Amino acid sequence: MTPEDPTPPDLRNPTRSDAARTGALLNLVRGAKVRAAVDMSLLADLVGEPELKRDLARHGLDESRHAYLLLERMTELGFHAFRVPPALDRIENLLARTRARDLQLLHAARATVNEAELMELVAAAVVAEEDSLQKLRAHHATLAGDRRTQALLAEIIADEERHLGYLTRRLARFEARFSRRAVARTRERLEQVLREVDVAYTAALHAYFERAAA
Repeated sequence: MTPEDPTPPDLRNPTRSDAARTGALLNLVRGAKVRAAVDMSLLADLVGEPELKRDLARHGLDESRHAYLLLERMTELGFHAFRVPPALDRIENLLARTRARDLQLLHAARATVNEAELMELVAAAVVAEEDSLQKLRAHHATLAGDRRTQALLAEIIADEERHLGYLTRRLARFEARFSRRAVARTRERLEQVLREVDVAYTAALHAYFERAAA
C-alpha cells in the first residue's frame, strides 16, 4: 500500500469474487465509521459552544448513517459483518496517542474538554478525515464495475468533504487562541502518529482479508 495507491493489495486479487472483495472493503470502512460515530457524539456532549456542538452532533449522525448504509450494502452482497481487529482500528490507535484525556472517561465524569484538548482532538479529526478521503476515493475508483457501491461511496465522500471543511475552519481558529506554529506542530505530530499506526495497520491487512474470504 502506498500513498499513491492506498487500496489494499488483497482487493486487487482476481481470484476472489467481487462480492467478497467488496464486502471485505466495506466492512473495513464500516468499522471506522462505527468508531467515529461514537467519538463525535461523545465529543458533542463535552463542548459548550452551541455551533460546534451542533456540528459535532451532525458529524456523529452522519457517521452512524454511513455505518448503517454500509452494513445494508454488505447484507445485499451476502457478506457477514464482523468487528475489525485492534490493529485495524486506526482511529482508536490515533486517539490513544493524542494529548487529550479519554472521551468516555470524561463523559462518564460529566466533565468537559479544555481548549488545548479540543485543539488536539480537532487536529486529530482533520488528519483522520484527510486520510479517510484519500482511501475512499481510491476505493471508489477500484469499484468502477459496481455502480451501486460506487454511488454509496460517493455519498459518503461528499459528507466527508463537508466534515473536513468545518473541521479545518475550526482548527484555523486555534491559531489565534494559541499560535499558528503550535497548531502546525500539533498537526505534524499527529500526522506522524498516523504514519506509525499505518505500519501495524498495513501488516494486519493480509490476515484480515484472509478471514473475510473464509
